[in-house]
Amino acid sequence: MKIDFWLERWNNNETGFHQAHINPYLAYFYGEKGLSDEQRKKLKVFVPLCGKSRDMLWLSQNGYMVFGVECSERAVRDFFEENALNYKHAKKDQLALYMTTDQASVVEIFQGDFFALQDKDLADVTDIFDRASLVALPEEMRKQYADKMAEIQRPGIRTLLVTLTYDQAEMNGPPFSVSEENINDLFSEKFSIEKLCFKDIIDDEPRMKNRGLTSLVETVYKLTRIN
Repeated sequence: MKIDFWLERWNNNETGFHQAHINPYLAYFYGEKGLSDEQRKKLKVFVPLCGKSRDMLWLSQNGYMVFGVECSERAVRDFFEENALNYKHAKKDQLALYMTTDQASVVEIFQGDFFALQDKDLADVTDIFDRASLVALPEEMRKQYADKMAEIQRPGIRTLLVTLTYDQAEMNGPPFSVSEENINDLFSEKFSIEKLCFKDIIDDEPRMKNRGLTSLVETVYKLTRIN
């Protein structure tokens, strides 16, 4: 699935994947169960393929520094403007860097190709939140994505990964079905994998029911880069 597909979706306002509410797993693990306010200031959370996710706003409002990457300039500008955040931007290598000008709410978003990121871009990242990246990729691209994620991470970085699992015969993605076996195949060599929780959420997702799904299991993993 190429960048042009996602650019077209944003340009045509076909953004049903965008969620107006904060992800409850993020709010729990980084809020209710998270660190103290003082400790949060030391953490920088990377949100890959971030769109204009309000999760980034929540993280910044709750004491975390935020770093995102998104291919769509429209999505990036919408994030800052819809949330009334003052920002500036500059060119950096193959990417354009957008950043808040208020140091009390630190959000940086690279607008460009995720695969153009280098390990130096994540030098001060401590955590990663992936709610919508891995499930947005067809099976043939997931290995490339997982390899890139391993390449740009240093040991010790933690990822909160949210996946969806369903009968792929009932619906064409995106979002795509990603099984526990897929996760192990993709990440077990270079990451420790902890399954935190799972739940069938089909009754809370009428849009997915309307697309033909009879079950939709949401699973949350903690990945830690080990070597």
